[in-house]
Amino acid sequence: MNSPTVAIIANPMAGNGRARKIAMSAQQAIAAKGVATTLHQPTSLKELQQISLEVCAQESSVVLACGGDGTVHQVLQAVIPAGVIFGIIPAGTGNDIAWSLGFTRKANTALFDQLADSIHGNQSSMIDASLITHDEEQIWSLGVISAGFDSAINERANRMTFGRGTTRYIVALLAEMRPFKLHHYEVIMDDKRLSSSALLIAVGNGGCYGGGMRICPNASMTDGLLDITWVDKAPRRTILRIFPKIFSGRHVEHKLVHTYQAKKISIDSPDSMIYADGERIGPPPVTIEVIPQAIRVIAGVQQRPD
Repeated sequence: MNSPTVAIIANPMAGNGRARKIAMSAQQAIAAKGVATTLHQPTSLKELQQISLEVCAQESSVVLACGGDGTVHQVLQAVIPAGVIFGIIPAGTGNDIAWSLGFTRKANTALFDQLADSIHGNQSSMIDASLITHDEEQIWSLGVISAGFDSAINERANRMTFGRGTTRYIVALLAEMRPFKLHHYEVIMDDKRLSSSALLIAVGNGGCYGGGMRICPNASMTDGLLDITWVDKAPRRTILRIFPKIFSGRHVEHKLVHTYQAKKISIDSPDSMIYADGERIGPPPVTIEVIPQAIRVIAGVQQRPD
């Protein structure tokens, strides 16, 4: 087997600027194993997208995204069509996709060594991905796709200039509770149809968002299914009681929370918004389909403290 080559694509602004230093440390650790490694640090979203396409079209056998879920999401759009092996160096504020894959939530020397060993030993495995169709555009996702209250929280959190990770999400949640309006949803999950108002709908390949909130606690990236969490209309006091249980996944035990599994789901709703991996996709309608074994990811880093 040919020796692997590695391209690291780092978002230098991720993690309040920490990603630059983290990416350099990772490059040194991987290069120390005798693996040819290049580091790219785009300075804009457009440049990040362009570099991702260029790197995946070249001879790199492994592409590592260094940043948060947004960086992972952007690099993913080039990696999956190219069939390149993918890995994550967590350097954002939440790092939920990295956590769902079994990585630690924060990059450290041990993680760099594990990544280097996995790459040097050509250790990888296949996982599922979600394919979103929106306005005839196809978009890949590894984490959670959401509509409703949590999308409104994302909209507000993205406008905020203070706080990080879970703290920012909680502040945005509290601020959004008063102005938020329920939306009516027309949803088809395989052969099951739902038509009702909902507080939120979350579709998970990975199970977490918002810096550790287990919105789809039983989601698996290898079972060929999407996990769907549907939350009915609820008064504010009930939302505040349910919310803390999201961190343990026990919110699914509440009578207003319903869970489903499907291979394909379509969502339509007026005046709503869809987010995937924390990134704005656009208003419904959307169709989401799980693509089994869609991407090969670095293996051997699946031990972490929960």
